[in-house]
Amino acid sequence: MLWRFGDQGILLARIDTESSDVSLNDADDRFRGLLQLNQNGSLTIKKSRSEHAGLYELQIRGRESATAIPSFSQCCPRSRSFFRCCSRSCVFVVLVSVLLLVAAALALIYYRHKISKLTKQMAVAGEEKEETVMEGDSPTLRTGLTEINANDMIEWCYEAKDNCIAQINGETRRTSLSEGADGRFRSKLMLDNITGDLTISNVITIHSGLHKLNIISNSRKTKHMRFILTVSVKSVSVKEGASVLLQTAAEIQMEDLILWTFGAQNSLVVKSDSGKTSTGKQFIDRLDLNMTTGSLTIRNIRTTDSGHFKLQIINNEQTTIRRFNVTVTDSTSEGASEETTVVTPLLNGEVTDGGNEWQATSPV
Repeated sequence: MLWRFGDQGILLARIDTESSDVSLNDADDRFRGLLQLNQNGSLTIKKSRSEHAGLYELQIRGRESATAIPSFSQCCPRSRSFFRCCSRSCVFVVLVSVLLLVAAALALIYYRHKISKLTKQMAVAGEEKEETVMEGDSPTLRTGLTEINANDMIEWCYEAKDNCIAQINGETRRTSLSEGADGRFRSKLMLDNITGDLTISNVITIHSGLHKLNIISNSRKTKHMRFILTVSVKSVSVKEGASVLLQTAAEIQMEDLILWTFGAQNSLVVKSDSGKTSTGKQFIDRLDLNMTTGSLTIRNIRTTDSGHFKLQIINNEQTTIRRFNVTVTDSTSEGASEETTVVTPLLNGEVTDGGNEWQATSPV
């Protein structure tokens, strides 16, 4: 904050609001020993004389304002009492002007701070990404970091902010994984301890939804990102009377139970457990079940077979689920295939050799 006088802008006083340092310029004989600057920026001229009349300029944080004090020869007679009155009036004018300018400056600073805060909040709110994958895929949600800062904490949440499913400490690189509030992420998550990227393996439809990323720094700034993940079911359209292959490309173990069901009621299609196989009435003599992969062929398909087919491969460690939407059209319709194969990925992401895949197929 600077006080200047006259057309030449002679510096009278200066106050540094950050350090509270106050300095007065006594180089000008007219003002030597007569200036007093308060902490609020008010300037007092003691024992003011006619030579002090003129233009006083106040500069606050780069904004300039000027207050003109009229000539003493015009506003005051030469009597001592009137001279004191005029001096007090001049000081009052300067003081009021300073207070008004300080209020304006504070208002400007406040609104600038408010705008800056809102801008930062909008920036911190982060971006939103959408990703659509198929059941059985293993999508990776990426932080965009090449390496986590030592002072950062990476936090992944699903839907609600208190449903944290993965964390990593940037300093220790220790990771923490959770199955989620309802267990839907059990044995599904992998967290990269370098970048913080989150991979969800072998996804199914219940993994669809909002995944939230929080990158928390020790400066109390948090960067947010939102990932809207949509997991779709594989669909196929086939003509009535044709065959459809619902191919899983999984690897069935000796102790695995293979269960295919149909529709909203989960009606039995086929079940294989410990070498025993049973078939639902609707599909008798029309099925081929691959005992190596769990893939299912439906022959002579009917319009009543349109709907949702679900495969469950069950063992002591986990249950793997695959879903297929099958639409059976009239044989005279166009756009449907007579022979159709629908393939889902392997659990480990590899692709088997199709030539060897059907050695264990059995009609049921």
